[in-house]
Amino acid sequence: MAPFSFSESIDRFHTQASQARGLEDFGDDDYRAALGVLCRSLDEDARLTPVGEIALQTMITDALQARLLCEEGWRRHPEASDARIERPFVIVGLPRTGTTALHHLMAQDPGLQAFEHWLMRAPKPRPARADWDADADYQAAVARVDMMFARSPDMRAIHEIEAFLPDECWNLFAQNFVHSSYEANADVRGYAAWWADADMRPVYARHRRNAQLIGHREPDKRWLFKDATHLFGPSALLDVYPDAMIIQTHRDPVPMIASVCSLCWSSRSAMNEGTDIREFGRSTLALWERSIYTMMDAREKAEPAQFYDLPFERFVRDPIAAIRDIHEHFGLDYTDEADAAIRRFREDNPKGKHGAHRYTLDEYGLDEDEVRERFQRYTDAYADVGAAPA
Repeated sequence: MAPFSFSESIDRFHTQASQARGLEDFGDDDYRAALGVLCRSLDEDARLTPVGEIALQTMITDALQARLLCEEGWRRHPEASDARIERPFVIVGLPRTGTTALHHLMAQDPGLQAFEHWLMRAPKPRPARADWDADADYQAAVARVDMMFARSPDMRAIHEIEAFLPDECWNLFAQNFVHSSYEANADVRGYAAWWADADMRPVYARHRRNAQLIGHREPDKRWLFKDATHLFGPSALLDVYPDAMIIQTHRDPVPMIASVCSLCWSSRSAMNEGTDIREFGRSTLALWERSIYTMMDAREKAEPAQFYDLPFERFVRDPIAAIRDIHEHFGLDYTDEADAAIRRFREDNPKGKHGAHRYTLDEYGLDEDEVRERFQRYTDAYADVGAAPA
């Protein structure tokens, strides 16, 4: 039997997505170049297991279905184009620097709205919360999350994902096939080289269209976005959201790199054959080194007051105080309602709820001294980042 060819299956992926949703309009063709490069790299560079092959096919067809649903949503709800997105919060930071915990806490504020996992997979105007359990798209998202954790059981202790919780913007970037998660799941070095120079502005333009569609029924709620992938496209982010309030989290790069390697390896090892764990460690180090210096270069040209810097250790010590300080920095009120909701969520979701996450640099063939040297400019710029944990 001939090996599966992603490149020769692009038309089939579109047909499968159309048949699944009964829709045919995928919108502008600005995603096709990226999809072609990704499929070619999957064919030429990756060594997928049968599970990995199915998983990547599913990722592609799911993204195409999301494009279809977004276009159909705009056709049915042209009023979404009137939705204004003003001064959104954008949480950005290297992986494993507290962004997910901060995102989940801030999203409890009744004055904010965020992209729930299930609505990024099936974009539509956000239904009332009481209607979610009966929604077929919500049910499918719950089943998908359960299957993911069944495939990679250690993942739940590493990164919290639930269909009803806010999730990362890469799930929307997938509609353009431009984001960092493909590199986490497979060796796609050809795609990675192409993506390093890709124009992110169409990606953020579509991100905004999704936000307008999903959130236009709650116009008074401020948006809250979050993703480490924002580090790779800060100029495009600010082009599309020029008044964004950016919260950048920071952490000692040594435990950060070890932790992100552990997170990504939990998927990579199940989905790929013969992956060299040390080679994987070095490519992961290079990826996130590039991301942080891309952000630093962009910040040199941006308005400093548009950013709030949050060291990991300060957030861990007192997350409530950190969130209050964020509001004060941007001249916003931190309400009693927000405080009560955040405290309630924190009590219901204590750290380590799903087990401990353990990791070391050594298992990925990385050396602490090299990591510190390569991140030196970053830790010099943010003096309290490279300090040992308190």
